[in-house]
Amino acid sequence: MKLNALVNLTTLKVTTAFIMTIAMTSALTACAPANEQQTKTQFVQTVKLSPVMTNAKQYTRTFPAEVAAVKTIDLSFEVSGRLINTKLQTGSVANEGEILAQIDPTLFKQRVQEAQTRLNQAARDLKRIEATAKNGLASQSQLDKAKTNFELAEIALSKAEQDLSYTSLSAPFNAQVSERLVENGNYIKAGDIIAKLQDVSLFYFNVNVPERLLSSYQQGSLVKTEAHIISAPEKKYELTYIEHATQPDPITQTYKVVFAAQVSDNSLTPGARAIVKVSLEDNANDDVMLVPFNALQGSNADGFHVWAYDKANSTVQKRSVEVLKVDNNMAAIAQGLNKGDLVVAAGAPKMREGLAVKPYKAEL
Repeated sequence: MKLNALVNLTTLKVTTAFIMTIAMTSALTACAPANEQQTKTQFVQTVKLSPVMTNAKQYTRTFPAEVAAVKTIDLSFEVSGRLINTKLQTGSVANEGEILAQIDPTLFKQRVQEAQTRLNQAARDLKRIEATAKNGLASQSQLDKAKTNFELAEIALSKAEQDLSYTSLSAPFNAQVSERLVENGNYIKAGDIIAKLQDVSLFYFNVNVPERLLSSYQQGSLVKTEAHIISAPEKKYELTYIEHATQPDPITQTYKVVFAAQVSDNSLTPGARAIVKVSLEDNANDDVMLVPFNALQGSNADGFHVWAYDKANSTVQKRSVEVLKVDNNMAAIAQGLNKGDLVVAAGAPKMREGLAVKPYKAEL
């Protein structure tokens, strides 16, 4: 009995030890991925990244300019008469369709009434002749004459109504009155200029540039253009290119270039003197990219490469590049990279394909 009890006790201890061993092994196995993931997360490489830049060059030039309206028109009447009303204060702004000046319409209204009366009489005559012609009491020539008189009366009424409408002048567009040449009470003849209107929906900035500058910029691209009035240099106006002349001025041998600003500013008026600053980019070397010299890896014999940063998965990828030259700690690259790409600028020798990295951020 004692022997059996001793055997059972020994068996129990062995079984317990075996179970504890399995449990510890399982626990260690379960913890391994977490520890391994923690180790990987803990040792993600921090790298300094630098953007790839283009080798294009920017040039800035300034030119004297004159502010001008989009267009200037002469305001005049189509009929003659005495001026009875004007809204032509110099410098004032009128909306499109607003009445600016009126001629006394009394005489023209009378002409409309007379033309209307003659038309009514012609209509009655035509109706009577048509009725008698059906009974054979009027000749064809009498009928034709009645029709002609009716048509002429319609034309006369239309002309009289048109002349009456010409007694008022309206703004053809949103305009600024730049000059007034008459006063109320003056007798105006048809075609006499009574005022000058300017279209100021845009303000043009006219500059004259030498031929050599115009030619050198034709291969470039316009980056930015701004202007300021000489009397108010603190105000800046963004400009857009409109057009340029293809024939030079015969005296100065310069070409006119027109820019425009769409602003609403009472201090900006046609005739003001301004300075235009033009920034252009020379795209002659637009395909050449620049990277820091420290980003280059390799040799002339084996070829060069850089490590490009992939934002999608925070890893680096090897990019083979062709090095053209090195200048001022920058390397000119002919192919393999695009403007805006990020490359490893410090720590490149430690990189490998697909290595997880994180960008270095300087502490503020």
